[in-house]
Order: sequence, then structure tokens, then C-alpha cells
Amino acid sequence: MQLRNKLSYIALGGLLMLIGMLASSVFMSSLFAQRDKFGEIECTKLTVVDGGQVVVFGKDGKPGALLGVDEYGGGLNVFGKDGKSGAMLNVNEHGGSVSVFGKDVKLRVWLNVKEHGGVVSVYGKGEGKAVMGINEYGNGAVSTWDKNGYRQ
Repeated sequence: MQLRNKLSYIALGGLLMLIGMLASSVFMSSLFAQRDKFGEIECTKLTVVDGGQVVVFGKDGKPGALLGVDEYGGGLNVFGKDGKSGAMLNVNEHGGSVSVFGKDVKLRVWLNVKEHGGVVSVYGKGEGKAVMGINEYGNGAVSTWDKNGYRQ
């Protein structure tokens, strides 16, 4: 009979412990659910690991900036108020690049470091473009294309 009483107390204690844990988890989840938005966060260092990205959203919920990392290093994309890409700063295997996009989200200006040196490309609304860069001999080169894509 004593063993049966002890088992009853153990079972009752286990049941009370389970009820306490459930109540605690409900309380803690509601507590943390209320903390999913902050007005301001101030810190001296923010570390994002494993190739994670930091996205900053505007008041309208559209992305304003994205900070990320790829196989070459860091990159920063900034977006216009329409949420479409406006400019990108990226690292590449030879140095880096800056890309600027028009309202039509087409590439308009591209500054890039390539194998032999720097390249500046400017693109028009059609197929027109002008490219200035350094060729494989270390000499400057300039090329242009008209709005139909024909080299000039």
C-alpha cells in the first residue's frame, strides 16, 4: 500500500510539473510574441553569420537596402521607393563593381574592375552603349554602339 501511495504522489507531482511547464511555455511565448518589433536598436557591433543577409525595410514594407555576403565578399544593394534595385556595390574576383539601374530596372552605369584593369560602361534606353576600359595589353580602349546595337 505504501508503494501505491508513493506512485500516486509521483504521478501527481509529474502531472503538476507538466501543467506548470505548459503554463510557463504559454506565458513565455506570449511574452516574446509581443517583442517582435522594436522602435530602435542600438549596438556597437552586429554579427550576422553563415551568409545571412540584413534587409532594411521602409515604412511601406518594401526593401530599402540589403547587405549580404557571397563567395567574393560583401555586397550592398539599395532600392528605390518602388522596391526595385537602384544601385549595387559588390566585390568580385578582381576587385569590385558598382552598378546603377534606371527606373526601368535596366543597367545604366557599370564601373567594374576586370582582369586587365578598370571598365566604365554607360547604357542608353535602346541598345546604345559606350564602354571605356583597359585591354589585355594594358592600353586604353573605347567602344560605342548605336541604339540598334551596331558597333560604331
